[in-house]
Amino acid sequence: MHLTIDELLSYTDEERRKWEDWFTIHGNDPLKFPVPMDVHPNIGALILHCFWAELFYARWMHEDILTPERIKALMESFSSDKADQIFAFGQSGRKDMRVATASFSAEDWEKPHNLEMQGFRFDGSARKLIAHILVHEIRHWAQIAVTVRQNNLAPPGEHDLVFSKSFGPLVTKL
Repeated sequence: MHLTIDELLSYTDEERRKWEDWFTIHGNDPLKFPVPMDVHPNIGALILHCFWAELFYARWMHEDILTPERIKALMESFSSDKADQIFAFGQSGRKDMRVATASFSAEDWEKPHNLEMQGFRFDGSARKLIAHILVHEIRHWAQIAVTVRQNNLAPPGEHDLVFSKSFGPLVTKL
């Protein structure tokens, strides 16, 4: 048995819910916390980066490339300093990702995808690219948690995979 994309999607769904609930409690101000040493100026921009990347990959797997112009047009439809709008956008992109992955055959998972954009060349199977984008998000949630701690707030709940309900409970805090 091996780790599946669906399990990683479920784990990141849990993480997103924890953070969405956290922002409901703490409001929009933490979205403005600067993210040190990153190209994204603050937490709000970093979360949007994760959600945009997932939407980009979900569409790409179905040959629908989101160009920088299309992304800019979509960006103008919501505010990056409002958690409810950011997470609604994330839910929309996640829906696209789940639709994309649910329709894949075994051959689709291994089909190579190639793209040149903004100074990068991407080459990989759908399996590798989608696994990448989910691990990418997990790493950025850790970065957000550190930034929140540096601003004297506690991030929400337990984030280690061993606490995830998506894989069945392995560890519970007593």
